Amino acid sequence: MCVNMKKLFLLLVTGFILQAGIICAQGYNIKVNIPHLSNKKVILANYFEGKVYSADTAQLDANGYGAFRKPNKKLARGMYLLLFSPSNYFDLIIGDNQNFSIQSDTINVLESIRFTGSPENTAFLEFQKFMTRQNQKTKQLSDALQKEPDKNSPEVKQKYTNLFNQADREVRNYIADICKQYPGSAFATFANFTLSPSIPDFSKEVPAGTKDRDMEIRKKAYFYNKAHYWDYTNFKDSTLIRTPIFKSKLDDYFNNMILMHPDTVFKESVNIIEKSKSCKAMFRYLVSYCFNFSLESKIMGMDAAFVYLSKKYYLTGQANWIDKETREKIEREVILTQYNLIGMKAQELKLPTIDGEWVSLYETEAPFTLLLFWEADCGHCKKQVPLVKSTLLDKFKPYGFKVFAVHTQNDKDKWEKFVTEHELFDFVNCWDPQNQTNFRVYYHIESTPMLYLLDKNKKIIAKKLDIEQLADMLTREYKNMGIEIK
Repeated sequence: MCVNMKKLFLLLVTGFILQAGIICAQGYNIKVNIPHLSNKKVILANYFEGKVYSADTAQLDANGYGAFRKPNKKLARGMYLLLFSPSNYFDLIIGDNQNFSIQSDTINVLESIRFTGSPENTAFLEFQKFMTRQNQKTKQLSDALQKEPDKNSPEVKQKYTNLFNQADREVRNYIADICKQYPGSAFATFANFTLSPSIPDFSKEVPAGTKDRDMEIRKKAYFYNKAHYWDYTNFKDSTLIRTPIFKSKLDDYFNNMILMHPDTVFKESVNIIEKSKSCKAMFRYLVSYCFNFSLESKIMGMDAAFVYLSKKYYLTGQANWIDKETREKIEREVILTQYNLIGMKAQELKLPTIDGEWVSLYETEAPFTLLLFWEADCGHCKKQVPLVKSTLLDKFKPYGFKVFAVHTQNDKDKWEKFVTEHELFDFVNCWDPQNQTNFRVYYHIESTPMLYLLDKNKKIIAKKLDIEQLADMLTREYKNMGIEIK
């Protein structure tokens, strides 16, 4: 996919950042008092995708008083930072109540900060202190386990497993209480999201003596974790978008938990997107995230997920935040991509050769066929096309491999000269000067050279690989057929 299209699509998420605020009748008024920062500026910023974005600035007076205030604009729910300096800041929650006060001594923020009129942030402060203590407790347990002389004995393992489980239960109970006390709050949504699935001990389910028992235990744990990965995620609350951990959890799920296949990526994308439909901000974010994930993927064939997601959300009008021009560009890219996806049968090409004879792609019999689109004046083609002959055809021709080479321009003299100078006579050399086969659409020809590797049935098995990668792939494919390439 061309670079300009990628930049365009990535703006779909960037634009989301710029629309963080929601216009409404009642705005926000957050008063601050920080005596040690008299006559200085304090920044209120929000998290987004691992970065921090300024939301407002308060100028403090000589006594350290100031305010973040806009009468007609509420802040979007999420986790924010009160930023005193690049190395001195404090996290707070912005929920529905946006009229409260903050007092702080910046020398010791965690211990000195106080909230007035925001029980949610007071509780969030205690939550942070609690989690700090729990993390310290877990570390102490880990250190103690390492010092145990019989740390690998079943008794010692069981002892520490019980202690770790107890610490985990304390955290879960604490967060359960938060959800009961602050139902529907931004704080409860975030606190609950910090939990991970509690994976059962599957060693009790897999009998001793089972073949590859450890692997079976790990497989059960993996599938359980995947099935329950989003159990603590409220996809109907946009709070999570503005936290430092939401995108990283999405990245972990899509990169590490699911099969990197376009059908799977599409299915998993739709699964979480549909859960967010009642929250416009979350729906928009997830559609954009999944769309860009498929678009940016370096895995061959993932453009199929891009096509599926585009057709389901962008081209049906569900992604109503994009303008007409963007929609038309996405639609054009879908049209150019949908006919040449990995696994599809290549479109038939019946074309004349240099000598005026006619050749057919489908009638070109070969265990593997390289479909090559090129032009004599293309700088990249001048370097790459001769390598197709020397690196691919000369090596694999004895095993039936063929190159079906389509010249994309109309200058026959230059075409013939290039073929002659580089001795490309073993290519199936053909062209379509009148564009009767519509090859530019069917094969997404916007630049050259463009290479597709086809199997014996003319199914596309590779595309957009360089020549060295194609050579490696052909070697593996022939090996799978029982043919060792020397």
